[in-house]
Amino acid sequence: MEWQQIEYFIAVAKSQHMTNAAKQLSVTQPALSRSIATLEKEVGVELFERRGRNLALNRYGQLFLERAQNALTEIEKAKQEIANQINPWSGMLSLCFPHIVGAELFPTMLGAFRERYADIRFELNQCSNEELAVRIHNNDSDFGITTWESVNDAFHWQLIGKSELYLAVPLHHPWADKKSIRLEELGGQAYVGLKPSCALSYTVEALLAGAGVEPDTLYRADELDMVAGLVSAGFGVSLLPKTLGVRNYPMAWVHVNDPASELTVGVVWKKNRQLTPVGEVFLDFIRERYGAGAAE
Repeated sequence: MEWQQIEYFIAVAKSQHMTNAAKQLSVTQPALSRSIATLEKEVGVELFERRGRNLALNRYGQLFLERAQNALTEIEKAKQEIANQINPWSGMLSLCFPHIVGAELFPTMLGAFRERYADIRFELNQCSNEELAVRIHNNDSDFGITTWESVNDAFHWQLIGKSELYLAVPLHHPWADKKSIRLEELGGQAYVGLKPSCALSYTVEALLAGAGVEPDTLYRADELDMVAGLVSAGFGVSLLPKTLGVRNYPMAWVHVNDPASELTVGVVWKKNRQLTPVGEVFLDFIRERYGAGAAE
């Protein structure tokens, strides 16, 4: 059943005349008659009765008309709601982000955006990194905030900020007083890592692999707070950014002698997807604020 058939049916039901309805719809009478006949065949019953030159709805037609008009009204409402949500100046954006990037860079970016576009609303979804990729791929979210290392070829990625990664160690650890350390020294060290659900895990794994280091990973946690708690309790060391919540744990922070030892956070969106007008506004803001180049 096609939507056009529904519109044709409603027009004929209101005019009660095939020729007049055809003129109103700017279609030929034979084409309109075929459309109504096809609709009746699909419904399984005739919807009109002939009364001279006029057509009158029978009881089945009356039933179908009521539902058809309700459906048309709901479709028009949905179209208006969609138009409101994609309006470039007052629409809605759906963003998703893993726990690791929700602390500092993300709120700062959103705050700057809202200062300029106060009427644009956000639907925010905190999720795992795997869920982020699925949401964007399925068009459930317009954009995501994650690390470059966790992005594959199906997405675009635009840098919005970097945070230095330090080696967090227990206060009683022999390295607690060190000013700096090389990644190579982590070989065989008791280490507290992150599960792949956390975006930072991809960054850390790439850093360690690049340095040819394989620490003795005793635990893997879902969130930074748990990692920081385990480190402060003496279970091992870990590469972490000095985010607000993590800094509150009693740990020592050792500078890492590697320029690549940093968390890179950016905006990710799906390739080959037409962005909504409000999505284009957001992306233009990101490129203006953080640079025009997007990683492919």
